[in-house]
Amino acid sequence: MNGEREDGGGLDRVEAVSLYMEALKARMDPGQYERLARLVHESAHLLAQGRDGIFGDEDGQAELTPEMQRELATILAMMINGGADYQAVEMPGPNGSTGFAIVEASAADDPEKLQETRESLHRWAAEREAIDSELDGIDRASEPDETD
Repeated sequence: MNGEREDGGGLDRVEAVSLYMEALKARMDPGQYERLARLVHESAHLLAQGRDGIFGDEDGQAELTPEMQRELATILAMMINGGADYQAVEMPGPNGSTGFAIVEASAADDPEKLQETRESLHRWAAEREAIDSELDGIDRASEPDETD
């Protein structure tokens, strides 16, 4: 998040996210807001380091309601892209799990583009799952044999 001004003098990304977070704080359950605020802070930290901001179940993402997931996706779009020309759209995972994707506003209402995005995300998820499975196998194989 570099805080660059959008559209020649409009709000910068940090200001836009701060205003959005204040609005969320006023309307969300305090516990949900705190959880969301922590994830936003962690995301900003990861992005500032140039790292991916991907959260898994070990990060407690399962505790996020669909509304919280949508808000997190919206805030990430604001942080990364300025958010003006992007929308968070529901994008179910390969196993039917609830999820959201950030797409250009023009793609949000285009069923073909959304299907392409969904297929691409499902391919990526399958590849990641295969790699994780292979790494788990390597890890198990390299553990010392405790029967000795």
